[in-house]
Amino acid sequence: MEPAGCANLQSVSARYVIPAAVLLAVCLLPGPGLDAAATNPPAREIQKTEEYFPDEIGSVWRYKGRSRTDAVERVSEVVFANEVSAIGTTNIKGETVKIFRETNQGNKGPADGFFRRDKAGITYYGSLPTTPFEQQLIPYRVLVFPLVMEGTFRQLERKDVDMKADLDGDGRHEHADVVADVRVSAHTPVTVPAGTFSDALQIDASMTIVITLTKSGRVITSRDRITSWFVRGIGLVKYMEEIEAPPVLETRGEVTHVSEELESHTLKGTVSAPSAPVLPPQPAGRL
Repeated sequence: MEPAGCANLQSVSARYVIPAAVLLAVCLLPGPGLDAAATNPPAREIQKTEEYFPDEIGSVWRYKGRSRTDAVERVSEVVFANEVSAIGTTNIKGETVKIFRETNQGNKGPADGFFRRDKAGITYYGSLPTTPFEQQLIPYRVLVFPLVMEGTFRQLERKDVDMKADLDGDGRHEHADVVADVRVSAHTPVTVPAGTFSDALQIDASMTIVITLTKSGRVITSRDRITSWFVRGIGLVKYMEEIEAPPVLETRGEVTHVSEELESHTLKGTVSAPSAPVLPPQPAGRL
């Protein structure tokens, strides 16, 4: 049986980067913008950024994923499937947001993610199932438009957040400092079961959660790193995530690796089979 402290810490960490996000665990609260935006020439802006993140109701993306956890010894790799569908809208905090339903997010079971895309970017409004910790952070900005190549920004920075969980068994909630950053890294080729794409947009994101244990005062750090590839006209075609859960009490630390690759997709009634050819840049994209 997995130690409770380690299991809680993994679930807290895994809930947030990217993905969140319908697999984009990129997060941002109102705050500093892209640090490169003011100094780079307009040519460095990624034109029609929104086309990388389609959100039309009725669209479906089908992924093949892999997950493994490394502790003292490696646990065998698990292969899983995940289907993401834009199923409709709802109202959260007075805003109309779109619902993205996943059948098996990161091999953790079904989940709904709530997002709003507008001219300024994409905002994350949480998920179901959720956690009390997440509820203290939402809503927050996922991406700021237009994206800028090699631009970085601080997505999220919160101090002394009540985790609403007792990790060390003393009956008191731990508190944490949370920092998340994202970088638009490159245009690069990528190959997945759905095909080979010559000009995918690579986005790197990271989240660090620094936790102070109330029982001993010891500070532990959980890290979540994710690299995602997006194709104009399709959306997310691949992501690779690494989640570090440090030791709590006598439990051993663990590192979990998760990845998903696009097998096929349906956008506005158009079906793309796994044998789809290389696609040139064209309108649309997924969160």
